[in-house]
This record gives sequence, C-alpha cells and structure tokens, in this order.
Amino acid sequence: MAHCHNRACWFGLGLLSGAAAACLGAWLANGARRDAGAGMAAAVLAEQEQAVDPEPLPEAATDIIEYRGFVIHVFCHALGGGRFRGICDIWDSGAVALEGGSPPTTYPTPEEARVATIAWARQWVQNNG
Repeated sequence: MAHCHNRACWFGLGLLSGAAAACLGAWLANGARRDAGAGMAAAVLAEQEQAVDPEPLPEAATDIIEYRGFVIHVFCHALGGGRFRGICDIWDSGAVALEGGSPPTTYPTPEEARVATIAWARQWVQNNG
C-alpha cells in the first residue's frame, strides 16, 4: 500500500483511483453497447434476408431484340415484395452504346417490367441512334 503522510497525497490517490474506476466503467459500458449494436445489426440483416422474394424469374423475362440496327438485351430483376425492375443494355455495331438503362419505375410482374423496358429502349434508340 502507498505510504502517505499528508492530505495532498491521499487526495491524489483518491483522484487516481476514481479516474481508474471511471475508465473501467466506461470500457465495460462501451463493450455492452457494442455487443447490443451487433445483435441489432444481425437481427436487421436476418429480417432483410427474409424480406427478399425468393421467387426465381421465368426464363421468358430476358430478351434480345434487334431494333433499327441496335441490339437490345433486356433483363428483369426481382426486387422482393412482388416488385420487378427491367434493365437493358443497348449495343451498336458490336459496342455497348448504353449499359444498365431502365425506366424509372418498378412493376408488379416480370412481363410488365419487360414490356416497359423494351418500350423505353426503343425510345432511347429513336432519340440517340
């Protein structure tokens, strides 16, 4: 034990032991908070994985169309919750003219997404081709 003979020495020891106890408490509280945050993140991830629509798309959802000399590749993606998005790549003379173009909305069926994406791609070709 420390050998203190005056009040200043005892005061200093009290300050040091209080600071050490505060640091230990903060460290333990931070660890508990970090563990709780990790548990919440895992729960949110599990919920998101369950919300994804596991329904595979039919083969007819992907098309390759030729329009005014351009080749349009149409892909439909399931977003979950019964929503689908159509995306297209447009090729001109063997080179990509547009990659990942799509109408700005989602659709309730893959067929509606496919039809809307084809119409959008044709309009793009008319305006940019």
